[in-house]
Amino acid sequence: MKEFKAMRALLFTLFCASSALSVKASYYDVLPEGVRNFTYRYIQTGAIGGSYNSSGQFEGYNLSANINADALKGINSAVDTYLDSLSAADYAAFSFGTFEGKVASKVSAHAFGLGYGLTKKITIYGFIPYLMAEVDLNINRTENGRNSVGSTVQIEDLPDVDARLIQSLFVNYYGYNPLGKWQAKDFGDAELGAMIQLKRWRGAGLLSVIGVVLPTGKKDNPDTLQDIGFGDGQWDVFLEFGGGLRYNRWWGADSWLRYTYQSPYKKTIRMPDSFDFPVTSRIGEATIKLGDRLQFNLQNTLYLNDQFSLSGLYTLDKKRIDNYTSAYAESDRYYEDQSNELSHIGRFNLGYSTVGLYKRKKFLAPLLLNFSYQNIFDGQNIPKYDRFDLEIRLFF
Repeated sequence: MKEFKAMRALLFTLFCASSALSVKASYYDVLPEGVRNFTYRYIQTGAIGGSYNSSGQFEGYNLSANINADALKGINSAVDTYLDSLSAADYAAFSFGTFEGKVASKVSAHAFGLGYGLTKKITIYGFIPYLMAEVDLNINRTENGRNSVGSTVQIEDLPDVDARLIQSLFVNYYGYNPLGKWQAKDFGDAELGAMIQLKRWRGAGLLSVIGVVLPTGKKDNPDTLQDIGFGDGQWDVFLEFGGGLRYNRWWGADSWLRYTYQSPYKKTIRMPDSFDFPVTSRIGEATIKLGDRLQFNLQNTLYLNDQFSLSGLYTLDKKRIDNYTSAYAESDRYYEDQSNELSHIGRFNLGYSTVGLYKRKKFLAPLLLNFSYQNIFDGQNIPKYDRFDLEIRLFF
């Protein structure tokens, strides 16, 4: 369903702009040769109850369905007996009511990273997140069905359709796992890369980053509607280029651009045949090419002294439309529809550094602390949520 299609974007936006978290210096700086860096980051989102649609309007994660005769056929013997007695016209007009499922979710993560100054101009690094996600799907009846069909057949004595029967419909008829609360803890996709300092001037510099994203994350289960995958399932290759300028001892600005190529992969998925109610028991294999990403970042940093800093970051992230190839063209169109993404992200960071104190032999170790708040304030086909980060970086 489109509500859960939009959730696929969550993990990328959750870790975007990660290279902007350090306030030890400007964007273009790398680790000194032989110096190592360990990073721990804790990330917590607020409640995720909706997303921006293709028109940029906010929509809650609600899914609804009109329970008609076709949907009920085969899950209850009393209902089957009744439906078989209907005329073609009465069968087409039959409804047991409309039901709505409201979805709320939240995600937290622990991310662990290591960096090493390979040379004076090249730093290699890697990080991997460990995620905890919770999705709660509640089903409620929003509209009663007809009390009778035609003029002669009454249905008051038939079993009423409630959440238990809807659960049976999804589980026994369509073959999904039970609806309700879903929780998972597992690793996400790991990133490996090299930061290459191209040029360094007094108060300015250029940097390039090249790397790969490994498909180490937990894949989403197509048999669980509430499932959020912790990885896309394929290898990514990215190239980043940017630079910065330190205007004076108080103020600096950085900007960088990243392009990510997402390689094709194959996966067995559900094959919907309806855009309005894409729940289906049909399963097939598809070749999936997720749309490539382009991300632009602009950051300004105010250095209050050699210990404290304040920074503001704007990120524009855009993903192209996905491409699905399977034996079912209508399913391909469903997954490709509204799969392009656009997000506008604002981030504010308070940083504390002991590097200066360490150099003056007034602190035991050089480390950085970062506290940040991030918000997706506009977009298309992207979840809307708030995010809070705590990061610790230790150099040794």
